[in-house]
Amino acid sequence: MPKRRDITLDDMDRRLLALLQRDTTAPAETLGSKIGLSASSVQRRIKRLRETGTIAREVALLDTDALGKRMTFIVGVKVDFGQKAEVEALQRRLIADPRTQQAYYVTGEVDLVLVVVVEDMQDYDQYSKSLLLASSAMLRFQSNVVIEGLRVGLEVPIDAARPSRPQTAS
Repeated sequence: MPKRRDITLDDMDRRLLALLQRDTTAPAETLGSKIGLSASSVQRRIKRLRETGTIAREVALLDTDALGKRMTFIVGVKVDFGQKAEVEALQRRLIADPRTQQAYYVTGEVDLVLVVVVEDMQDYDQYSKSLLLASSAMLRFQSNVVIEGLRVGLEVPIDAARPSRPQTAS
């Protein structure tokens, strides 16, 4: 990811980002017509947003059913932070496994929250045994099977009317 530089997002940047979150394949002409900018201005803004890291990645959202990944689990994991090296190793293994769609270090009853996408129950059983139960740092975990994804996405709420604070270098 590119390094961030100080950047202030204006109303047009925010409106453009809101549109891009829904469809990064939309032509600059279409985006510009929706927010009142020329295609070349839209292209310049997108380039700047990418270079500054405001647009961190652009990905395709895939239909899990079409790919045979029929089950999604939300998993809460409690770890023993007294085993710092093993906790870090577990986190690396979880992140490296393609079945771990998302992983969060959180506050509350559990320490990690995972979104896991698998083919079937046997695949999840293998995932939990090879990753979670195999770690000496794992104290307990709770698995929740997703029955229906009521809202699935990664869109960040953007209020175009709200002024942004400049981003600082990371």
